[in-house]
Amino acid sequence: MLSASALAAPTKPPEASPAALADATQSSVPYAGPARRIAELSPQGNVSPLATLFDPVAASEAKIFREMSSLQVPMNVDIAEIVEAYYNQPKAKLVWVDGKGATAKAAQALNLMKQAGDWGLTPEDYAMSATFESLPQGSPERVKALARFEVTLSSKMLMFLQDNFRGRIDPNQLSHYYDFKRKPVDLKATMSQLSVLPDLLPAFDRLMPGNPKFGQLAAELHYLRTSGQGPDTAADINKVIVAMEEIRWLPQQFPQRYVFINQPAYMAYYNENDQTTLSMKAVIGQQDHQTNFFNASIKTVEFNPDWGVPQSIIHNEMLPHLKRDPAYLDKEGYIVSVKGKQMPSAKVDWSQPLENISVVQPPGPDNALGQLKILFPNAHDIYMHDTPARGKFASQDRMFSHGCVRLENPRGMAAAVLNQTVDFVSQQIAAGEKKDMPLPEQVPVYVAYFTAWPTTDGTVEYYDDIYGRDAETLNAMAVTTSSRTQ
Repeated sequence: MLSASALAAPTKPPEASPAALADATQSSVPYAGPARRIAELSPQGNVSPLATLFDPVAASEAKIFREMSSLQVPMNVDIAEIVEAYYNQPKAKLVWVDGKGATAKAAQALNLMKQAGDWGLTPEDYAMSATFESLPQGSPERVKALARFEVTLSSKMLMFLQDNFRGRIDPNQLSHYYDFKRKPVDLKATMSQLSVLPDLLPAFDRLMPGNPKFGQLAAELHYLRTSGQGPDTAADINKVIVAMEEIRWLPQQFPQRYVFINQPAYMAYYNENDQTTLSMKAVIGQQDHQTNFFNASIKTVEFNPDWGVPQSIIHNEMLPHLKRDPAYLDKEGYIVSVKGKQMPSAKVDWSQPLENISVVQPPGPDNALGQLKILFPNAHDIYMHDTPARGKFASQDRMFSHGCVRLENPRGMAAAVLNQTVDFVSQQIAAGEKKDMPLPEQVPVYVAYFTAWPTTDGTVEYYDDIYGRDAETLNAMAVTTSSRTQ
């Protein structure tokens, strides 16, 4: 767990302003910033009238509550609902100010938000000033400024904690290649916790990513910002910032066993007890068949699989061959069925809807899926598998598939997730029959996209942005900051 005291480095602003990032990046899908609105506050006599007669501080607090109803404070919609619910309740208490000014807890909150850059966030998103400090004690102007400070700090702190936990942007809005259920943050409980805690660090630490990789990326970000400007420093800083955002989309902590596929590295890893015990080259999707970014659970290993050819491949790749040679699929050993009835490809009317036709490649050494596939049910029909095209692994840029992930050492990966030996896996294949084998325990798999990622020893390695997704993420960050600072 990375705590607020883990990095003692001073915060440094981003190397490029949000506006500059917006100009420098192009997004194929316009990113809509978070929905925002004015919080509607109407405190219900939160301070006892009797207390105001004998306690000047209580009297000042009562005035602060009354001023809230006239405020125009914009905030994210989900946060506005929580702020309204808290301050409009009959027994609400001020969290950040008292009758005289800001409290020590407010100073701690402001200090934490000033460190946002250390956590890969944008400090401008949470910036605010104590405008009341120059105003006379007890003046109407000071009371109103204190009310605004109180409400604004609550909304900014909730947003800061939420951003730290789940990321500031919704990746599902970037493109259809992202598939994440955003992690929920109990904002109501968080607001209640902020109101009663004398020290904010427990709330902060609870919502920080607990993955050690996040701490390693934060350390790398500090190093890049303080080690001098090299030719690739600015680009590497952006890659680390994007990686810190992306890791927030994943579970707060990785489990003891998991498979991690990093597309820009063209690599797949099996991890156990915080150690990478198996790594191998991988082939991923072509530019027009990109592999998605999502997480799922491995449930089954299928030995000697057949391959049900997707209709897109039938249409785009097989029909041109069939026009030249109607018996093409027969010669290649495929099994063709029309409405469930098997027939030679030369006798099929290929002008009919392809929904009526199935094309299956039976098990064998030339099967496109090789001798096994590793299944983790998902909406994208992506899985890991063997391949007879072994030469592709010698290429530096390995974007050759239609989206699925081909493995250099599929038997090793199958043995790892099954908790068996490679010999056991080879025996299943040697039997020659198609066979589905459930895992004794499901293994999470993260089909990820990180252009900056720490190795087992904590060294951060960098990769090309092969699908151009970092630029889209940076643009979405800039749009988000723009919407928050208006």
